[in-house]
This record gives sequence, structure tokens and C-alpha cells, in this order.
Amino acid sequence: MIVENGRLSRLLSFETAALFWRVVSILFSGRRRYYAVYTFECGWLSFAIAFIQTITFYHRPRHVILQFIMREKRPTWQSRLKYVFMRFCFSSVYLCVCSSRAECSYYAKVFGWPASKLAYIPLHTDPRLLEHETSDGDFVLAAGRTLRDYPTLIEAFKTIDTPLVIVAGKASADLAASANVLFRFDIPGTELIDLMARSFAVALPLEEREISTGQSVLLQAMTLGKPVIATHVNGTADYIDHMETGILVPPRDPQAFREAVQLLAGDAALRERLGKAARARVEAEFLPRHYAQAVAQAMALTAEQRGGRPSTEAARA
Repeated sequence: MIVENGRLSRLLSFETAALFWRVVSILFSGRRRYYAVYTFECGWLSFAIAFIQTITFYHRPRHVILQFIMREKRPTWQSRLKYVFMRFCFSSVYLCVCSSRAECSYYAKVFGWPASKLAYIPLHTDPRLLEHETSDGDFVLAAGRTLRDYPTLIEAFKTIDTPLVIVAGKASADLAASANVLFRFDIPGTELIDLMARSFAVALPLEEREISTGQSVLLQAMTLGKPVIATHVNGTADYIDHMETGILVPPRDPQAFREAVQLLAGDAALRERLGKAARARVEAEFLPRHYAQAVAQAMALTAEQRGGRPSTEAARA
């Protein structure tokens, strides 16, 4: 670990070690007491638990990885070797929860997993955003770092006067932008939400990949009642109904983005209708309680598919 503050380093090391040994204790002494252990994404803790359960053949408590996501398999020996290791390491995992339907199919294919090992559950967002004050400003906001197609978006704004604010990492600083495009780098999350709340629309330009990204920004915008213009790819098609809760445009199509921006800029009633419908869908499907209920249902369904009986513990998991 490389850190700037030695005291912080010792604190983090202590907390990390304490967490690790707590997890080990649960795995070996709490197999009957705990029904499931949940980890998020594919960080070190997910790998550690999966590896321990794989090499020891102790698959209790059941290991569930929420918001499972890995980089796509590439035609290089490093990527192939990585996927061989991950297939071995994650063989003990009971259930992987993905944030898009297409990802479930992709991981089932590349890892050779049965469908019962994967579940699509929509990502959730912060319900406090429902109470956030908003206004209908004069600019479009775009935000995020991972797999963003900002060149296409910038190209779309070159021939229109509408201001565009892009909140991204400093790796995007070299992108050539026009006079109406403003970059903000690595700003606090609260400042991003405030900017989003003052925009008249949110743009989400994404690269076309097997994995999905962008759902966090997408759901934040929808919760704030902002109409979203998003690339039609994995991770947006599951969340937006075209011209009902947002606008979907083809990948790598600046003209389609431009037309969608102009459409929203000139039609306040459409902005309001799409924004209200997006917010209503969040309230009906994309809050933490919906996510927890869906995980419990997925656990019960997985137990049934594998020939077991869905227990009361699974229903509460």
C-alpha cells in the first residue's frame, strides 16, 4: 500500500486486517449461523472470500457478489490467464448479481456458468435525491469516467450554441472541445448533484461494450426529474424506455445526440413529461428497498433452480 500519511496507513492496514479476520471467522465458525455473506463488485474482499471457499470446499455461508462486474475478456494471453483464474476463484460463488441483462448472458458465456448463478437486478439510487431542489437551467450536463464516449458528444455540440458541462477525470483533459463545452475535473459528489439539478437535461454518451456502466449517473438524473439522452447500449436499455422515460440514441452518432439536445432545448413540455416519468419509475423500481427485495427473491429462485427448498433465511437474506 502506498499512502502519504503513515498514521493513516497503519489505521487502514489495521481495519483491513480486522475485516479480513472477521470474514474468515464467519466463513469457518458461522457456517450454520449465517445463511449468506454479501460483497460488492469484484474488490479484494470478493476475491478473498471466493478463493478461500474454493480451495477449502466450504461453500457456507453462501457467497453473493452484488453489482458483479469485470473488464471484458480480451484476445491477449494476460486477459485469458486472468479469466482462467477468475473462473477457478469464483467457482464457489453462489450468486452473481449484475446491473444489466446483457451482462448476465456475457458472464455465463465467458465463464461457462449456468444461468442460475447469475441474476439481473437493476441498480438503485439515493432516495434523498427525491427531496433535492431542482431548476430548469440553460445547459446540458454529462458526467462520469468509465467507458464514456465524450468525443461523440463533443462533436454533437460543435454546431449548436447550447452549453455543455462535462464532469470527468483529468484523463479527459486532452479532448478537443468547442467554445460552448466546459470541463470540470474530479469535483465532489455534492457539487456534481447540484450541477445536475440545475441542468435542463443530462447526456450519457457511452461506448458499446459487453459490460455495462453509467447507471449511477443515469439514476441520479432520473431521480432529480431530469430528461436523459443516453447511448443505446448495455446498461441504458434496461432503465430507459425511449421517448417515455428518456431518449436513447445509437452508438457513435453525434447527429442523433445533436437532434435530441435540440428537441429537448426547444420543448419544455417534453422535458417535463420525460423528467416526471423518469422520476416516477425510480420511485417504483430503483430505490434501495426494491433492490433488497429483488436480491431476496433471486436467492429464493436460485435455491429452487438448484433443487433446494427456498428457506426462510433466503427470504430474509
